[in-house]
Amino acid sequence: MEAPLKAWVEETALLFEAAGLPRMAGRVLAWLLIAEPPEQTAREMGVALSASKGALSPALYLLTRLHLVERLRRPGERADRYAVRPGAWKRLLLEKTRALSRYREQAERGLALVGEVRGERLREMRELYAFFERELPKLLERFEEGR
Repeated sequence: MEAPLKAWVEETALLFEAAGLPRMAGRVLAWLLIAEPPEQTAREMGVALSASKGALSPALYLLTRLHLVERLRRPGERADRYAVRPGAWKRLLLEKTRALSRYREQAERGLALVGEVRGERLREMRELYAFFERELPKLLERFEEGR
């Protein structure tokens, strides 16, 4: 892999790591976003990423469990192949919407404890997360309509 592409994969892996993925899972996901062909065996990924099978295996397991990557088999081949799952990004954002609900609910519980007079900061938190909870699914719908 050329140096600029390798740097991009590492930068993207750090971005995914900041979002909660282990670094190797981020590297795998970044590679699968640019790999040709788009379906890669663990061996091909290992060569491209200079990573061992032992490092790749848990990363691939996590990414498939999170439904970001799918495992495929080509007729006549023995090795599994992996590719970014269609709709992965939408699914990831919808999962974030569920997380936003938890923040809103926590703010509501806090408001119930301290009351409206002392709850100005909690109200702001609740309103912001409630807004994104309502609007993010609508934005995703608009995105799909515009594709």
